[in-house]
Amino acid sequence: MGLNNVTRPDLAVRYNHAPLPRDSSVATAGFAGVINQSMPMAAMFLRNKFVAWFALIQSFHYYLNIDSDDIAKMKKADSNGMDQPPSIRVLLSLVSLIVSYLELIYPQPAPPLPTDNASKSEETNTATE
Repeated sequence: MGLNNVTRPDLAVRYNHAPLPRDSSVATAGFAGVINQSMPMAAMFLRNKFVAWFALIQSFHYYLNIDSDDIAKMKKADSNGMDQPPSIRVLLSLVSLIVSYLELIYPQPAPPLPTDNASKSEETNTATE
């Protein structure tokens, strides 16, 4: 009989889950937070629909993956003022999506075509003579 005999209870090893340390995700959390906060603003300023949808998906992902411990830290007065609650981030992303599609509701008029003032002044001079 070899070591792979699973019928022997003395060879069974109980699984003990070891969670990842919190330090591994802390380094990327700050970078993801900056991107998550700036994408809705970029979508509003550029009126880019792709960036607005990306911001909405990213903020919704942040909303689903945040821990209750992190929310409690945000509510404390000593936390960083740059952090926003996840619901505010989703709301800001929705506003950026609405702003990017706003020109479908209120279309901008086309700018007037540039005219050549020198040719107009010559035409008026020849017409008056």
